[in-house]
Amino acid sequence: MAQPKKTPLLCFNDRGIYCEVANVYLDPWRAVDNAIITHGHADHSRWGHKNYITHHLNVPIIRHRLGEINVAGVEWGETFMVNGVKFSLHPAGHIVGSSQVRVEYKGEVWVFTGDYKTEDDGISGVYEPVKCHTFITECTFGLPAFNWLPQKEVFDDMNAWWAENKAEGKTSVIFGYTLGKAQRIIKHLDQSIGKVYTHGAVENMN
Repeated sequence: MAQPKKTPLLCFNDRGIYCEVANVYLDPWRAVDNAIITHGHADHSRWGHKNYITHHLNVPIIRHRLGEINVAGVEWGETFMVNGVKFSLHPAGHIVGSSQVRVEYKGEVWVFTGDYKTEDDGISGVYEPVKCHTFITECTFGLPAFNWLPQKEVFDDMNAWWAENKAEGKTSVIFGYTLGKAQRIIKHLDQSIGKVYTHGAVENMN
């Protein structure tokens, strides 16, 4: 006799990744009642949800971007229950406050990564592998063509370029996303070379 088809703990619908048992969405792209937000980038945190839950370091970020919203902040590893479903957030290493979402119900564990980075950048928290039965992963740069250099090589090269420019009396200008990339660059610039000035949009996020 055929076994009844099991309903997935998480599924995709027209609003985002949905946990039906808890009536909670993960990084929804349309307005919902309850949203768990992995991080502050605009493609993951959108305006219009009734209730937001996110890592406490992400609370001021999304408030700055979305305005006065109803948001609760939690710690990494802190569990919270919604309709019998256990949720917790874990470091994703992408930007400050970025988190994976662990979802557990009746012994079954799913993990949604959001955006993540496995190389420690010194500011975003260290990516934590989370044991699970089902793993939903972002794969924006998953193709073999995206073969990044170790970040130390990148920043060493950047600082050498800056020092060379300074010696020649040139001003160095570095572009980066206001949230994430900019903070990472600032963290790794060798400020013994000279003064660092930031654009107002970056300063607002700092």
